[in-house]
Amino acid sequence: MEIKKLTILGKSDATITMIFDNLESLNLFPEIDIINNLNLEIEKPVANPKFNFQLFNSLQGNTISAFQLGVIQVKSKLKVFENFGIDEEKFYTLIHKSACISSTSVLGNGCLVNSLVSVAAHTAIGNFVSINRNASVGHHTTINDFVTINPGSQIAGNVTIGRATQIGMGAIVIDGISIGENSVIGAGSLVTKDIPANVMAYGSPAKIIKEI
Repeated sequence: MEIKKLTILGKSDATITMIFDNLESLNLFPEIDIINNLNLEIEKPVANPKFNFQLFNSLQGNTISAFQLGVIQVKSKLKVFENFGIDEEKFYTLIHKSACISSTSVLGNGCLVNSLVSVAAHTAIGNFVSINRNASVGHHTTINDFVTINPGSQIAGNVTIGRATQIGMGAIVIDGISIGENSVIGAGSLVTKDIPANVMAYGSPAKIIKEI
């Protein structure tokens, strides 16, 4: 799919760099507007001379633009999406060329899938899911909206991850596990039992540390 214009909503330098990397891997070089609505200091992200982009504090006249979220933390994604109120169907899912996604798996709108990610067969991924580099997702897994999976995480088969949950860097989730919505799994954790909603869990094996 050719993209002539991409509007990035919200501004995280790391996330915008990922978006640029994904676009370049696909040989896509659209005109880019970056909209900062989180009251962050306006600074240009890491320069990439192959892209023509502009920074704004408010949404411009982008009726023909595709959209992508410029933040990757769960709370930031929710805040930016709610602030703008743009229909989710207008958001573009951006998958790095090196990612391996099964043809039997389905991704929603506004996802960001970075380099060397692997998604196995018959997996359902919701809207605004971020899967960072070198993460793997097993077969028949369900990942709900606004989930963030950090680098190097390994999600086994038949796993369910609830809405707006964050999986820390290098975490491992074994087969058949269910993790509730709005929860956080700490970096390097080994999840061997179901985790309820609205908690932080950490360790090997992962244990609930606190409610959130």
